Amino acid sequence: MGDAVPALQILATILTDLGFALVVGTLLAGAWLGNEAGSADSIRLQRMSSVCLAVLAVCHLARPWFVASSMSGTTEFRPVLNLVPTILSGTRQGSLWYANSLALAALIAAQWQRKPRPASLATWPAVAALGVLAAIRAASSHASEAGDFSIAEISQFLHLLATSVWAGAILVSAFLVAPHWPGFGISTLWNYSRRLSQTVTWALAILVLTGIYAAWRGLHGSVNVLWTHHWGRILLVKISLVALAVLLGSLTRFRCVKRPPRSETAAIMVQLLRYEAVIMAVILAVSGLLANTDPGT
Repeated sequence: MGDAVPALQILATILTDLGFALVVGTLLAGAWLGNEAGSADSIRLQRMSSVCLAVLAVCHLARPWFVASSMSGTTEFRPVLNLVPTILSGTRQGSLWYANSLALAALIAAQWQRKPRPASLATWPAVAALGVLAAIRAASSHASEAGDFSIAEISQFLHLLATSVWAGAILVSAFLVAPHWPGFGISTLWNYSRRLSQTVTWALAILVLTGIYAAWRGLHGSVNVLWTHHWGRILLVKISLVALAVLLGSLTRFRCVKRPPRSETAAIMVQLLRYEAVIMAVILAVSGLLANTDPGT
């Protein structure tokens, strides 16, 4: 089992990133569609949100075991399991886990209390819970080594939110909203796409700025790390994928959103969104690998 533990931990991180992004994406999609969303659209978004919350819960429950394994240096299941109560009661990671539990419970409660239309999920309790979850994830990352509420940690918090907004909005739009535009009309699709484009643009600006700062910290002032260290090489792959996603997003905006609504253009938009969504999923996977790789010194 020892060789599988690092891979399982990376997988849990990727699933957490993906699940969090999709919950954010369903929230935004529901708000953008508003009253134009049909019952089928609402059901699709609600089911996706429910599945992602379940995935987040499972990964959250598994996290203490991975933390205990990392701190103890062993991968034997039962000895590590016996350490979990100590980790939860006597470490900073344990305190963060309890805080994450409360925030996740609040988000799940918002999911169950919402009205049939997914836009009702866009309430302050749900938004606050998502913000707290992002803050806790930032506090559990490498950025926390600079101290609580440090510039590095705040930057990581904003980076996580921006990534989730961009990735979640694109993934949900590409597979759950845009392909079903005949159900709510082409004018609604164009209004939705304009909101998507504007939101993603702001998220991308924040992501780039915070990403540059995080890269500068990880490189420790040495560009050679990009070629001589695993962390640097993974970062190069992520940067390349982000650039490709930006290119696809630009094509969608200028070839489709900026043009008059037409069925042929809508078909092109759906295809471009799907390409970008696939790239975004890969970016989340690479980000999960990067988060579990030591930047070195």
